[in-house]
Amino acid sequence: MEIAREIHALGVSSLQANNIHGALIHFGKALLMAPDLTEASLFHGYCLDLLGRYEEALSAYDQALAGSPCLVAAWNNRGNTLLKLCRYEQAVESYSRALDLAPGLLDARVALATCFQALGLISEAMSACEAVLEADPGHAEAHWNKALLLLLNGDYRQGWREYEWRWRKRGFTSPLRDFTQPRWHGETFSGRTVLIHAEQGFGDTLQFCRYVPLVAARGGRVVFECHPPLVPLMEGLVIGVSVVAMGQPLPPFDLHVPLMSLPMIFDTTMETIPSAVPYLSPPTGHLLVWRDLVKDKKHLKVGLCWARKSFPDPGRSCPPKALGLLADVKGIEFYSLQVGYREGGMPLLPLIDLCDRIVDFADSAALISCLDLVISVDTAVAHLAGALGKECWILLTIDPDWRWMIDRDDCPWYPSLRLFRQLYRGSWQDVIQRVKSELRDKAASPREN
Repeated sequence: MEIAREIHALGVSSLQANNIHGALIHFGKALLMAPDLTEASLFHGYCLDLLGRYEEALSAYDQALAGSPCLVAAWNNRGNTLLKLCRYEQAVESYSRALDLAPGLLDARVALATCFQALGLISEAMSACEAVLEADPGHAEAHWNKALLLLLNGDYRQGWREYEWRWRKRGFTSPLRDFTQPRWHGETFSGRTVLIHAEQGFGDTLQFCRYVPLVAARGGRVVFECHPPLVPLMEGLVIGVSVVAMGQPLPPFDLHVPLMSLPMIFDTTMETIPSAVPYLSPPTGHLLVWRDLVKDKKHLKVGLCWARKSFPDPGRSCPPKALGLLADVKGIEFYSLQVGYREGGMPLLPLIDLCDRIVDFADSAALISCLDLVISVDTAVAHLAGALGKECWILLTIDPDWRWMIDRDDCPWYPSLRLFRQLYRGSWQDVIQRVKSELRDKAASPREN
């Protein structure tokens, strides 16, 4: 046992040095020598989780709990792994056991709130966040979860304020910009320049770039920094705004503001969302090229996008096999809008794939503008279609992102969008059957050429 503990200590040192593979080997050796060494099972599971070997991690945690049923860290870590696997009911059980043993484990209670939200238990999720904030008013992760819950329920005024806590959240997807220039808070800025810097993903920028013209209307000069693939499209957003790609040198500016702080600055409520569309349009040169590529006037031209990055929402991609149900709808010409992320293969239906010609979002916008309808999961394509004012049907999981809200089939941010929600977790076939019925009716309806 003593030698096993020494090997375990080597594993801990390797883990502290961020040598996860080396640590895993050490913990594994320690367990071979002493299968009942609980701490080795715990750390072994943690390393497996870090490496994405989730089922093996669960087995390691179960081994640790077999020897020490009251090991709080094992119950908590087990919950974390189950959460990554989207096994929310089981994660709730693990976190609850951890909290029974250690009620002050605030991160576990925040994670419990995440599980409740995914299960549609919104009031329980909010209660969990409030309990954490009562114990620790500065708990950024609890504020972040609370923000998402408020926005999901349409309580925008309070939700935007809570959303500002994102910069204090551990591991937030966008870094806090450490500018010496002060933040802009909505005041007029005649004779000065405001830098608006995009954050998070493509979809977030496509949704919230609608605020850039509102900032420009406040008086001075505006520089908009965004993701490089969005630059050609954003250059047509509003006359007089300079668009700069992330990573490129910034021109001089006097004030700055993160893009997704603008809804709070403009006091956006459900009733005051800037929802006039289109607010984006493809460059004329791109549009002319794509019109030559998409000429069919006999069939309904439908674009399909079925997948998104697996992290952090692995369940929001629709299996290509499910889209095969649309193959027998007559009068449709399907176009792929799936740029990348094709791990699951292609749908089994006739599909025109011109994606190798897409260089940036200006090309995607031009292609979408040539289509009659877009059918997409929750990804940047859906936001782009909405910003262009193109009719788009979005395929949503039972636990959607906050912007799609709850129990409605329309979207206040995009009047041209229609939402098709899962009735049960993972039930894509039901969603596609409803889409198929609507698509058949649409294809049979007279169209303007």
